[in-house]
Amino acid sequence: MPRLTAIRKRALDEIMKEALFEATVSVLSEQGVDGLTMDRVAAAAGVAKGSLYRYFRGKPDLLKFVYAKMVDPIFQDLDRMAASEQPVIEKLSGQLRGLLEHAASHAQIHKLLFEDEVAHALLQSSERSTVEVASRRLAEVFRQGIEEGVFRPADPLMLARMYLGLCKAVLQSQPELDGCDQRDSVRRLILSTFLDGVAVERGLVG
Repeated sequence: MPRLTAIRKRALDEIMKEALFEATVSVLSEQGVDGLTMDRVAAAAGVAKGSLYRYFRGKPDLLKFVYAKMVDPIFQDLDRMAASEQPVIEKLSGQLRGLLEHAASHAQIHKLLFEDEVAHALLQSSERSTVEVASRRLAEVFRQGIEEGVFRPADPLMLARMYLGLCKAVLQSQPELDGCDQRDSVRRLILSTFLDGVAVERGLVG
């Protein structure tokens, strides 16, 4: 019975966290980062403020929680890409397609989390950790490309960081991502810009 109780508690905690995530996103969408408060999130979730404090100590924790939930699908895509047996260019193209679709689906939250100065200051350590983890996972893909003769010999980790930097810069320029054609155009732009510099042959982007 104690084991069953523990399982039930974990399940209820997950349900509560999902409700708090949706409430936090709702408040962020309506009030922005400056307007994100524990009172507003508790009201949006329909819970007592004390219940909210059981999970989060304050605004920074709420932002880190939303940030982690937003980047988790990106990490899952990176893991799937690394495990697949596709050619390296197809891996990068598929991963980038997923990233752009994710950014389009959560455009307002992406903008708030990644471009708002207050959020940026509060999330700096989380962002650095995310970039480092993503760079190391992507480095394995670039290492594969170098070993297969697709990319010129170079430090795979450096290539991964350069690639992520380009992706971030393009997304921060707020390109139109609403339609498949717009996302495909941005995908081609990023890949062709990057690959023309590191690929042994040009014109690899399909």
